[in-house]
Amino acid sequence: MRKYTYLILTLALGLGALALLKLKPQDTAEGGAKSPLVATEILAQPKSLTLKANGKATTIEKAADGAWVVKDKFNLPVDVENRLRPLVLALQKAENLGVLTSNPKRLEKLGLTDSSLSVTGENGKVFAAEIGKPTDDGAGLSMRLQGETSAIRTSFNGYLEADPTNWMDSVLFNGKPEDIKAIAFTWADGQQSFARPEKGQPFGGKEGPTVEDVVNALAIMRASDAAAKGNPEAAAAFAKSWTVKLELFDGSTVTAVFAKGAAGAPNEPPKLFTRVSHSDPKHVANAMGAKAEFLSQPWLSEQLPASLAEFKRRVSPPAENPGQPGAPQLGNFQGLSLPGGNAPVLTPPPAK
Repeated sequence: MRKYTYLILTLALGLGALALLKLKPQDTAEGGAKSPLVATEILAQPKSLTLKANGKATTIEKAADGAWVVKDKFNLPVDVENRLRPLVLALQKAENLGVLTSNPKRLEKLGLTDSSLSVTGENGKVFAAEIGKPTDDGAGLSMRLQGETSAIRTSFNGYLEADPTNWMDSVLFNGKPEDIKAIAFTWADGQQSFARPEKGQPFGGKEGPTVEDVVNALAIMRASDAAAKGNPEAAAAFAKSWTVKLELFDGSTVTAVFAKGAAGAPNEPPKLFTRVSHSDPKHVANAMGAKAEFLSQPWLSEQLPASLAEFKRRVSPPAENPGQPGAPQLGNFQGLSLPGGNAPVLTPPPAK
């Protein structure tokens, strides 16, 4: 009986200890309680953000009309969906997990001086921190808050993009190929225009497939970078430009002016400058065009014919000439004979 009594007491003590473990708060490694990394009142109404990383820096801020703009990129619109929203959501979820270290040698290894983030709320309050390497436990990035000498553990794992170009909303026009009713080209050496018979129908004629390719390439126009208005390189390029005008079934029109500049580097295609305007005065393309000159993706340069002659070559490429110089011709080789239509026989050279 005594043996069973001891066993029951041991089990009871074990269960009690397990219950205490479950009820005990889970603190950080340093014993500090978790707390929001950035104060809610700052993130609820942010006014500006400044990021530094990979040797670059950018500031985005809310304009007077409530729109977010890239201050370092001619105040062009911010890509809210793909840049700003993910960063703010990551900051809203992030927690301060307590002190990581105040040891100067450990602080130096964290690389805290390489990146930083500053968020200013409309109430004037600021969150600012240097951002270092991930912590050893994989919880998130290490940080050192402004004015502090020690680093903290955080659960923040957001990506810090500090290139101003990557923060701008690059879409100049966003449509669908099937919504484009007609297209008109104006080159230095001529003009061409084409229209669909009706919505849902392809462009007709032998030019149809080539026109469809161009329409598909221009249904969504994006900028790969932006340059200042009056940029000398852009001005020189637009001196030899061509125009493509798109008419949509809803009655609106989009006009794109293209110009080729010099290549950015050897073995690269030439730069393609683009100016896009819309018949609706309130369209974002008009506002963006008033602020900067834009460059399109390099691949678009290969999709667009830059002249009427080039367009015609794409519609009717020259046929290959089997008799062109250098092409093998039967009967032109010494030592070959064609007896009675049989296969050519190679005559061996005389023995030495």
